[in-house]
Amino acid sequence: MNELRSPGYWIGHFFTVSATIIGVYYAAIVGFDVALRLELVTSDRSTYYVAESMYQELDFNVENMERYIKRIEKEKFVYQEHIAGIKLNDYVFQASKYSESTFEIEPKLLTEVSIYYFSVGNAIKFYYDTEMKSPDRLMVVVKREAEKLATQRTLERLAAYNKALSDTVESRGVKLSQPGFDF
Repeated sequence: MNELRSPGYWIGHFFTVSATIIGVYYAAIVGFDVALRLELVTSDRSTYYVAESMYQELDFNVENMERYIKRIEKEKFVYQEHIAGIKLNDYVFQASKYSESTFEIEPKLLTEVSIYYFSVGNAIKFYYDTEMKSPDRLMVVVKREAEKLATQRTLERLAAYNKALSDTVESRGVKLSQPGFDF
């Protein structure tokens, strides 16, 4: 009981309790900061992979449609055999609907990509997949959308966006796997 009346007892316990409170407070701040940085780098990494996949798919589609455009340039009339097998690869674009990382991509870029898929996809469905109403009209839409992407520099801007995002992620110490490496 005499210990409870001793000032040394109370001073010692005061410092112990104070140190515990301060230690827990700083640990919480540091832990929160680390968790926040981890969440940001994870989010940026996921966004990079979605955006890079979207870029590669869009680049493939543009090149594929350019082959059809070149094939019909020398033709006076466009017939079904000139554009036989025309398809739009939209696997990544469709799958990206289910990723919250998709909406971290710059909205203007995402809108331009979406409009391309919407316009070309609907034209292929309408003019090619159903009763082949007019292959010539389909190619008008394909040319117009390809020119629009080129004028807006969508592919270049998406590549620059991906490069900046990649640099940000790698500056935080996370290595992004490059195509053909590190599986």
